[in-house]
Amino acid sequence: MPGFLERLFRPRSRLTPEAAQSAFREHYRNFRALLTANNNALELMAAVEEMLHSGKPFGMAFVRGELTALTVNVYKMVQSLVALSDGRYGELHERFRHITGEIEAILSRQPEVAGTAFVLALDGIDRRSVDQVGAKMANLGELRNRLGLDVPDGFAITAAAARHFMESSHVQDEINRRLKTLDIDDLEALYTVSSAIQDLIRAAPLPADIEAAILEQYARLAERHGGEVPVSLRSSALGEDSLRGSFAGQYRTRLGVDARGIVDAYKEVVASKYQSKAIVYRQQRGYRHQDVLMGVGCLAMVDAACSGVAYSGIPDEPDNPCVVIHAAPGLGSRIVDGSAAYDLLHVLREPPHDVVQRRLADPQGRACLPEEQARELARQSVRIEAHFGMPQDIEWALDRSGTLFILQARPIGRMLAAPAPQIEAQGAAPEPLLSGGVTASRGAAAGPVYKVSCVLDILQFPRDAVLVVETPYPEWAVLLNRAAAVISDSGQSATHLATVAREFGVPALFDLPEASARLENGQVVTVDATARRVYAGRVEALLQAAPPHPKLMEGSPVQTLLKEALAHITPLHLTTPDSPYFKPSSCRTLHDLTRFCHEKALAEMFNFGHRYGARDKSAKQLYVVGMPSQWWVINLNDGFKEDADLSTPFIRIEDIVSEPMLAIWRGMTAVPWEGPPPVSLRGLGAIIAQSAMNPQLDPAVRSNMSGRNYFLLSRNYCNLSVRLGYHFALAEASFSELLTESYVNFRFQGGAADERRRLRRVGLLGEMLREYDFRVEITGDCLTARIEKRPVAYLKERLVVLGYLIIHTRQVDMVMDEEAYIARYRDKLRSDIGAIREGLANETTTPAHGNAP
Repeated sequence: MPGFLERLFRPRSRLTPEAAQSAFREHYRNFRALLTANNNALELMAAVEEMLHSGKPFGMAFVRGELTALTVNVYKMVQSLVALSDGRYGELHERFRHITGEIEAILSRQPEVAGTAFVLALDGIDRRSVDQVGAKMANLGELRNRLGLDVPDGFAITAAAARHFMESSHVQDEINRRLKTLDIDDLEALYTVSSAIQDLIRAAPLPADIEAAILEQYARLAERHGGEVPVSLRSSALGEDSLRGSFAGQYRTRLGVDARGIVDAYKEVVASKYQSKAIVYRQQRGYRHQDVLMGVGCLAMVDAACSGVAYSGIPDEPDNPCVVIHAAPGLGSRIVDGSAAYDLLHVLREPPHDVVQRRLADPQGRACLPEEQARELARQSVRIEAHFGMPQDIEWALDRSGTLFILQARPIGRMLAAPAPQIEAQGAAPEPLLSGGVTASRGAAAGPVYKVSCVLDILQFPRDAVLVVETPYPEWAVLLNRAAAVISDSGQSATHLATVAREFGVPALFDLPEASARLENGQVVTVDATARRVYAGRVEALLQAAPPHPKLMEGSPVQTLLKEALAHITPLHLTTPDSPYFKPSSCRTLHDLTRFCHEKALAEMFNFGHRYGARDKSAKQLYVVGMPSQWWVINLNDGFKEDADLSTPFIRIEDIVSEPMLAIWRGMTAVPWEGPPPVSLRGLGAIIAQSAMNPQLDPAVRSNMSGRNYFLLSRNYCNLSVRLGYHFALAEASFSELLTESYVNFRFQGGAADERRRLRRVGLLGEMLREYDFRVEITGDCLTARIEKRPVAYLKERLVVLGYLIIHTRQVDMVMDEEAYIARYRDKLRSDIGAIREGLANETTTPAHGNAP
């Protein structure tokens, strides 16, 4: 029985010229489809990698969309290769199914719900209950049961209850359908979908077992209080009030609820998970909707004489000796929504907790919070901070009997951005339009003013405008992903809007009376929230020194899922085609599949003439002197002169008319390659170590150092696959009169040295390509570069530069540990390229043309 290789390369029955031409056209069609899909797949991988590391917010719609497009293109590559090879690589289908199945399992993973109880009494809750009741209620249980602090009596309705409610009501599928196509940048659609989803949940019947459990716990609470007691229902969602995200003001709270209203109030809080501002917040912070299960706290109302917020410390000011207290008469909700005038107290953290600074809202100088209670609140705040191990944002209330209740404790997290520079020190201090107020979130930004006072204003708010409001209500948080900065007539740093602005890194200046009256829509201003000033126009000294926005996605559930999925997508394990490991069963990632398909597709095109007995369709070895390695050319259509001699296995460069290929070749041959740079013992050791660690570099297999390199070409198209040493490069170029069809793509990866040297080599290569207008992306030691939609003459010059760099950056990774050598080599590259471009400019050339291939 003939062996595999004999069957593979044995010529088939010779085809008639017409049949050979027809078979070649079909091969060419499949090959071009594979190349297009490969190009798309590599671009999608680069786009996903870039988004992952950019810190910019993205949601599961982006992840699903990009990865679906990626898998479709990889599948097209598999299909095309199977067609090219007459079915020999059918095993790739199984590998594709396996890899995509692993990716789908990651993306479809659902959060686990701890416990099965629908209701838990507060007396049985502590920090260990966080996965059942959410951080807000878990922290309150901890403070009540472990520290013995006064916390209102009550109970928690668990995440398990919320899941049971949503599953039994069968509304989740409809919710998912509406969210799937939602573009949160379309604010009108966002509000419409949000309202409709909340209506669905409010209208759904609550399962009888959950209702019975809630009413039973309420009856026990009422019995302990000697009769019906009004309660508050507050969100305590999984993930809320955590170090990753405060979710401040994103969900609904219901106050003063009685027994008859408790079921409807519960459904309203659960439904508030889909408020428009909450949908935006989750995407900005990298949460899937299913990652947030709504626990709800039900607490006896406090008959508050005054209430407010205390900061136990300021993370960016560890030496600050004070607890900062905001206090206002009545309910604390008026503090956090910014609608109340408030007292501001600074109380020393150390006993006896003296009040060292106070600013009172009452014109008569009457303090809302008596000094003794202020001392006690400071003492408790410091104790809570010590217990949880970090500064705390604490909501509190003082009832009319003088008892101090703790209503919430959560990590403060990111309080303040890095201070902006003082522009006076730089000698450019314009007169501010407005000054004073309260720094709610530090930083500086500029944009046109846009005043918001109602929902209609929200819908028309332009991106990168400065949001100007009279009161910093939490509802305005829906705009924080669009706003450059925020200015408010009233409010302070303890409002929910200020908390979210700090998380998002949006400068915010509050308590600036008459700002909304004095500023006009469309007026460009610079907001220096750190120095509490607003300037006319753009103040570049401030803007250039402003700190970057925080990476909101860092450590988020969506980012974590994408990282896990990319482990099955982007790593490349197949690097050496001659290795015995280079086979379908070794494909562990989508990138491996693209590499395998591309390499084997080249081989199929290379062997077409031999297999079908069509000598004129065979790969021709380029007849050249003085160039490293072997260079082979496959004529896809009209890349050779019509009178070229195709009866021999060789082709001369003079017989090639492919414009992209000739441009690349000119760059390759413009400056003679001087051979590899001298390698130190340390560099040689790096090569040996790299070879030993890479199982594909089998010493028993013929070295790829002199391997074949392919040009596939037509008159206006070229695809180059280069394997020089331990690295490979792919270049593709298409010329056309239509700018949309003209482009140059380049991809480079690998090397013999250690990772640090390889990274320096691709860094240098990327630096040079950017100087010639390539759009460059680097991930690890893999570089991709692209230019598109440019005239043919422009692309030709870039291809000449690219051809030069392909030859003259080979093997230099081995000496990339010496800064002096890197500098000299950079200078040499620039000098050579400059001379090449000068020669091009001095030549008399015919006008550039670009016929469609």
